[in-house]
Amino acid sequence: MKRIVQTAMVVLALFLAGCNLEGVASFSPNNDRVAVVTKVGSQYRLETTNSNGGNPVKIEDNIQAAFDVTFDPLGTKLLYAANSQLCTADAGGGGKACPVTLGSGVGGGFLSFLPDGDYIFAYRTGTQWQMDIYQPGAAAPHQSDSGIDQFFLTSDAYKVRRGANPPGTQWYLTLYNKASGQQNLRWVIIKSGQAIMYNAAGSLQGPTPLPRVINSAVLNALKDRDQTDITSGVISPDGTKLVFRTRTGTDPNYIYGLYALDLNVNTGSFVQLVTNANFRMRFAFSPNGQELVYESNDGGHSVWLANSDGSNARKLADGASLPDWH
Repeated sequence: MKRIVQTAMVVLALFLAGCNLEGVASFSPNNDRVAVVTKVGSQYRLETTNSNGGNPVKIEDNIQAAFDVTFDPLGTKLLYAANSQLCTADAGGGGKACPVTLGSGVGGGFLSFLPDGDYIFAYRTGTQWQMDIYQPGAAAPHQSDSGIDQFFLTSDAYKVRRGANPPGTQWYLTLYNKASGQQNLRWVIIKSGQAIMYNAAGSLQGPTPLPRVINSAVLNALKDRDQTDITSGVISPDGTKLVFRTRTGTDPNYIYGLYALDLNVNTGSFVQLVTNANFRMRFAFSPNGQELVYESNDGGHSVWLANSDGSNARKLADGASLPDWH
């Protein structure tokens, strides 16, 4: 199938990646359709309506809630998982095609159209990740990467879902706007001690090996990262800095740590910013990727600012929480 080329503004509207899609809705890139996921009985139903919420059209029943549902860059197609298949359908109904069958044991993953019209499907296989990139309508990927130990998104690619249970473990991907120059649809994988970046702000770029060799100390710390929660580790907007949260112990007595690492150099060590916290810390990179703000257990509960590689950490406020950038 011919890949989509879009010279005007491209907005990639993306949904929730989590365990509960009920009530999730989004406008298409050209704002003429709204996609809504609702729960009907024991199943999730995907529908689209006009821009005013009228004339609903059922796209699919039995939507698998552990995957994203996305519009393509032109707003004409939807991508979703249903009945153990990856499917596309016309945004106004019809045109359904399900060329990819999910393998045994694949119960969730990262599923999204890319700005060039292809789509990415990343999922866990045992203790590792598999990443496949498809052209719509194809039964086999045209690019793959397997044996991935860690998978990270840019910190500005998503917003934590409010009120999720447990809090913060479900999330929405934010709108992607090519015309504004946002470079937020980027991800980094760690594979056999090597950090590798992919960038999909326009046409897909990668795999691009980064200078940092991930040593045994970092790998040991990463073993305690909760990979089922994508927000537990993120990269800076340019993909060169990494921060991740670890978790040890048992519920409800988890102990958390926070680490930062520069992926763009292969000198120095990684920085432990927080140790032995009894709460799930929030953190965020600045829009220009130069600084990192984060919660700490210093003094009970405080907010700190550091360089994006974890250096020059300084306290901003005591008795503060939930830091973010605007």
